Amino acid sequence: MFIVSYSVGGGLVSYLGKPIIGGIFWLGLAIVLLFNLSSDFLIGYYKTQLYYQNNRQKEIINLKNSFLILSLCSLTIGAAITVLLIAKSVLGYGLWVFLGLYFVILVCNSFPPFNFFIRGYGELLITLSVIGLSPLFSYFLQTGELHPTLLLITFPASFLLLAFFLAQSLENYYENVNQKKNNLMTILGWKNGMKYHNYFLLFAYFLYGVSTLFGLSFILYLPAIASLPIAGMQFWEMWRIGEGYKPRWKLLRLSSLGSISVLAYFLLFILWLR
Repeated sequence: MFIVSYSVGGGLVSYLGKPIIGGIFWLGLAIVLLFNLSSDFLIGYYKTQLYYQNNRQKEIINLKNSFLILSLCSLTIGAAITVLLIAKSVLGYGLWVFLGLYFVILVCNSFPPFNFFIRGYGELLITLSVIGLSPLFSYFLQTGELHPTLLLITFPASFLLLAFFLAQSLENYYENVNQKKNNLMTILGWKNGMKYHNYFLLFAYFLYGVSTLFGLSFILYLPAIASLPIAGMQFWEMWRIGEGYKPRWKLLRLSSLGSISVLAYFLLFILWLR
């Protein structure tokens, strides 16, 4: 997800006819991935501590230590790459703002007392990081500025990604509740989660339509049109489940994955190869 979203920001640079500095592009991508990896390892550390807090087995202690070491290594490598990026660019305070936002997300997602991921709100921060920060960071590294078209492309997609998370987690809802594995669906409850899933889908495509009134070109609107039939299938499957029909879990999972994947594929194709 992070690679795709980061590439959208770089793709818009190419789409606008500006040169892409390859070294800065790859260094920025490495930083994004390392921040994400470090966050994942820290989440693994605290989840292990939470679920096995009364278990003193040597294997559990070693697992916790491994997660912590891997997280610190990721942060250290990321810091080294950041130094290289600063040396290659002249972006000034703007670069530090983005790096600070990534660090805040890492802390909120992983560290107590926040632990957003363990509390079930991690998918909101993932959406913010994937759809919000990553493409903006990629574009900013190349140009030193932000472009309104990027917001018109990415903001509606954030609701599509939230719908994807809800659809993917519905099948295991009761299992997650019983095992106290929180996510956005368990926080909302299955009834509200299904309603919000459908609201998010409708709102995402409504926003894409509105974006054309604010300057989004028709060719950049085409990916939303291409993914709409699959999103319609996703909406229909969730509605059927809500009405009490037998769930077709595989179709729901595939359609939720397909709607956002088709959107991303055509968007990258247009931005990079047009």
